[in-house]
Amino acid sequence: MLFNSLEFLFIFLPIVFIGYFILNKFKLYKTAKIFLIIASLYFYGSYKIDYIWILLISIIFNYSLSYILKLNLEKILKKYILIFGITGNIFLLIFFKYFSFLAGLFEKVSIIPFNTMAIIMPLGISFFTIQQISYIIDCYKEEAKNYNIIDYTLFICFFPQLLSGPIVRHQEMVPQFNDLSKKEINQDNIYFGIFMITIGLLKKVVFADGLADFINYCTHTVGVFEYFNISWTYCVSVVLQGYFDFSGYCDMALGIGILFNISLPWNFNSPYQAVSITDYWSRWNMTLIRFFKTYIYYPLSKRSKNFLYTLGNIVIVFLLYGLWQGSNLVNIVYGLLNGILVFINKIWEKLNIVIPKQLSVAITFITILLTVPFIKMENLKDSFNLLKILLGVDFSLINFKLDGLNMIFMLQPPHNAQINILILLLGLFIVLFFKNSTQLASLYIKSNNYIYTVILVILFLFAVLSITKSHSFVYFNF
Repeated sequence: MLFNSLEFLFIFLPIVFIGYFILNKFKLYKTAKIFLIIASLYFYGSYKIDYIWILLISIIFNYSLSYILKLNLEKILKKYILIFGITGNIFLLIFFKYFSFLAGLFEKVSIIPFNTMAIIMPLGISFFTIQQISYIIDCYKEEAKNYNIIDYTLFICFFPQLLSGPIVRHQEMVPQFNDLSKKEINQDNIYFGIFMITIGLLKKVVFADGLADFINYCTHTVGVFEYFNISWTYCVSVVLQGYFDFSGYCDMALGIGILFNISLPWNFNSPYQAVSITDYWSRWNMTLIRFFKTYIYYPLSKRSKNFLYTLGNIVIVFLLYGLWQGSNLVNIVYGLLNGILVFINKIWEKLNIVIPKQLSVAITFITILLTVPFIKMENLKDSFNLLKILLGVDFSLINFKLDGLNMIFMLQPPHNAQINILILLLGLFIVLFFKNSTQLASLYIKSNNYIYTVILVILFLFAVLSITKSHSFVYFNF
C-alpha cells in the first residue's frame, strides 16, 4: 500500500484516523496505541506479509537489549552487549540488503563457489534498523528512558515514517505518544496535515512520476547517452525526480503524522538552494545526516581535532552513506565522491574565499548534476562514459522539436525520447526559488484565508485525478 494510492488515501487513512480518536475519546489510551501499532503492521504487511515477522523480531531483539543495557551491570559488560546489538543489526541489514552484491563479488573472484541467492529486501529495513541502532546506543550512554514495549513498538513502526523516514529518535516521538493534550482532534493540525499531504502528493504524482517515463526510457535505451543535450536533460530530470519523489514522501509523512497530532522531524530545507556542497548535505535528508553525524562523525572526531583527521572522517562518513544508498560499486563511488567534494569545500572555507550567493548556488547545483552518473548507472564504465559526455568530451548533439508541451529528441523512429517541458521548467523553478513545503504550510495556516482552502481542495482533487497508476517511491526499497 502506497501513500499515493486511492486505497490508502480514502480507505486506510480515514479508518485509522477515526478509530484512533474514537478510542482516545473514551480514554482508552493504551488501546488506541495498540490499534495504531496493528494498523501500522497491516500497512507494512500489505506489501508482503512475511516481512512483518522480520520487523517484529528486530523490535523484540532491540527492545530486549535496551532492557538489559538499563540494568545495573558493569560498564565493560554493557559495552560488549552494545557491540553484540550493533553487530546483530548490521548483520540483518547486510544479509537482506547486501548479500546478493557480496555473493556476486565473491563468485566473480572465485572466493566462494556458489550461485548468488536471490534475497528480497524487506521494505524500510535501512530506516527501522538505523532507528534501533541509535536507540540502543542511547541506552548504553544512559540517554534513553525506560519505555514499555507498546511505546517502543509504536516508536519504531508508526506507519507515516516506517518505510522511508524521516528517521526519528525516541526522545522526539515517545513523549508525543503519551501527551494527553494530543489525544483530541486538532483543527489546525487537520488543515496543516491536508496541506502537506496535498503538496507531497502533487510532488509525487505530477512532477516525479511526470518525469519517470523519460528517465526510464533513457536508462534502458542503448545509445541515448551519446548526445550532450539529451544527457544533460536526463541528469536534470533525475535530480528533479529524486527531490520531488523523496521530499514528496516526507511531506506526506509529516502531514499524516500531524493528523494524529504527532510532529515528525523536518527532512528537507530547499537543498537545491544550497550555497555549497556542505550546505547541500545539511539540507538534504536531514534526519539521515543527523544520524551519521551523531553516531559516526562526532565519535570519530573526538579522537583528534587535527584538520586532516577531521577531513578523513568526513570521507569515511560519506563512504558509509554511499553504502547505505545502494549495494553496488557505483553507489560506493558516489559516496566517496561526495566525501571528497565536502573535503574540498572545507579547505575552501579555510581559505576564506567568498563568491556571490547566486554564483555559489549555481556552482553547487551543477556539481550535484554531475554526480548523477554515480546514482543511476549500473556500472562504473557507464558512469564515466556519461560523465565524459556531460563535460563535453566526444561532444555531439541530437535534433529535437517541440510538440505542444513536449520536447521530443529525434532518435531513430519509433524510439523518440520525449519529456514534458512544462514539468521540467516548472520543477526547476520550484526547487531553485520557491519556499519549502513546511514554510508554505505555516503561511497557509496563519493566513486563515478560505480562498486558499478552495485552491488547496482543487489541487488535492487534481493530484488525486493524476494518480493513473501507483508508482512506488524511490526510497521505498531502502
